[in-house]
Amino acid sequence: MFRSLIAPAKITVASLAALLPLHAATASRARRDELPAVVEPVRITAADHWTRVTSVLRSAMQRLERIKSLHRTAAQQLDSVDYALTQLLHDLRPAMALPTDVSGLRAVLAEAERQGAAQRSRYPRHATALAA
Repeated sequence: MFRSLIAPAKITVASLAALLPLHAATASRARRDELPAVVEPVRITAADHWTRVTSVLRSAMQRLERIKSLHRTAAQQLDSVDYALTQLLHDLRPAMALPTDVSGLRAVLAEAERQGAAQRSRYPRHATALAA
C-alpha cells in the first residue's frame, strides 16, 4: 500500500534533499522575524510591592472569614437535623411496636440518648442555635 502511494509521486531522495535547505532557510528567517525584542521587566516600587502583598493577604482573610461563616452555618444545620431526628424518634416511640423482650431495644435507646446528651454538652455554643 505504501509503495502505491509513493510510486505515482516519484519522490526521490534527491528531491527531498533539495527541499530541506529551502525549508530550513525560510523557517529560520520566519523565526527571526517573529522573535520580539528583549523586553525588560518593569521595576516596581516598594509601595507597589507592599500593596500587592497586602491585597493577597486581605483576600485570603476574606476567604477565611467566608469559610468560617459557612462552617458555622453547616454546624447549625447539622444540630437542627439532629434535634429534629431525636424529636421524631421520641414522637414515634409510643407508636412503634415493641418486641416482647425490650431490654435490648431499651439499652440501644438509652445509649443513643447518652451519646446525644454528651454531644450537646460538648458543644454549648450551639445550644442557642437549637433554642432558636
